[in-house]
Amino acid sequence: MTDGRLVLRSLLARPTSTIVTAALIAIAVALLLSMSSLREAGRRSFTRGVGNAHLIVSADSSPLVAVLNGLFYANPPRAPLTQAKVSEIVDGFPWAMAVPTQLGDSFFGFPVVATTPAFLTDFEPAPGEPWRFAAGRNFEGPFEVVVGSRVARETGLGLGDRIHLTHGSGRSREGMSSGGGTDDDDAGAPADHDHAEDEDDHDHDHDHVHCEDGDHVHDEVTFEVVGVLEPSGTHHDRIVVADLEGGWLVHAFDRRAAAGRPEPTGVEDLEDADRLVTGILLRTPTRAGRGSAAVVQQAFDRLRRDPTITVAAPSSQIDALFGIVADLDAVFIALGAGILVSGAISVMLALWNSMELRRRQIAVLRVLGCTRPRVLMLVLTESAVIGLAGAAAGVAIAVLGGDLAAELLATRTGVVIDPTLDGRLAVIVSAATVVLAGLAGLAPAIRAYRTPVADHLRPLD
Repeated sequence: MTDGRLVLRSLLARPTSTIVTAALIAIAVALLLSMSSLREAGRRSFTRGVGNAHLIVSADSSPLVAVLNGLFYANPPRAPLTQAKVSEIVDGFPWAMAVPTQLGDSFFGFPVVATTPAFLTDFEPAPGEPWRFAAGRNFEGPFEVVVGSRVARETGLGLGDRIHLTHGSGRSREGMSSGGGTDDDDAGAPADHDHAEDEDDHDHDHDHVHCEDGDHVHDEVTFEVVGVLEPSGTHHDRIVVADLEGGWLVHAFDRRAAAGRPEPTGVEDLEDADRLVTGILLRTPTRAGRGSAAVVQQAFDRLRRDPTITVAAPSSQIDALFGIVADLDAVFIALGAGILVSGAISVMLALWNSMELRRRQIAVLRVLGCTRPRVLMLVLTESAVIGLAGAAAGVAIAVLGGDLAAELLATRTGVVIDPTLDGRLAVIVSAATVVLAGLAGLAPAIRAYRTPVADHLRPLD
């Protein structure tokens, strides 16, 4: 019988102990690899998700909050900027890009970004990767919207569909329904557009308006979907992009109703108090092929002198964010290392306890010609195989767990990450696990090495 078969039969003779010990090692390996892959994937996703914006200006409480709210749509900003302040900022510097945004509405849980058409032409969801349309075009009128790829996929929206927006974050996207609004309900809805070229591929009932059921639905204004974006691989795929004037109008209805004033009849009735934004995405001029320039710091210092606004450099704030969570990463990595050491100790205890029951087996092997060094190597190999099995299972769990965590993160927060497992790290961790398990089997192997043959070949009583 070969050494491999001897080791395998020995492991199968104690299935519960072998499986539990290998599972403990697998959990430790999976935790170590998952933490590393998710951390790096998260950093890449956040760094990539700031797009080509050099600065963001808002009235939020801190620069980090400004970035999380304005670029990652974490929460609707509560403090707005007036149109006078926007004009002062935009006109005060020769910006290559200055895109105002207004957040605060949603569509079945997807954030709505009310902005100008420049958001889809000048702003890039990822550096060097501009928006591309899967169907339709950019919005042109105040009652037109463009939907991200994730919105279109999960809601079924397509060209020509009409929607009502919801104030605030809205509800879950589950159970999406269509309201019964018709053209008679439209408050300045856009004129009909020629979508004949798309109707063959997308047949919808345009007599209905898609909206949530609730008291916070802006049913005074109906928007039409005129474009669907291709996937960008970022969290920006989950947004609905609306015209800024249309966004102002839906809030003008609420503001004037609360004040007991007549409702506006259209965008021409908008007042200065209606023309508010929650942020401005800024980019300074750069040379071709360069993502940044020294003038960014000059612009940042100039804006920071204004105490009424908050200015943030997105890339710097993302670095600060991951600096904050670095200590937490260290705790999880230490926890994984501790579990791995516990697994190695479990290997040692399992093999040590089994030696008492296997003394006669070892004595028989010695009589059949198995030398002491060979017995030593059999036990060491047995412990290393347990470590190898645990490491292989841990790598598989890390891959599957990373994909599951990425899907949950995208569903709940909209942040898109790609937790690609670092093959080099996986090999290093697996090799270290096998070595550690082998070292854990050293004490039981020495015990087997010293087993006296004569004492354990006596007839059993």
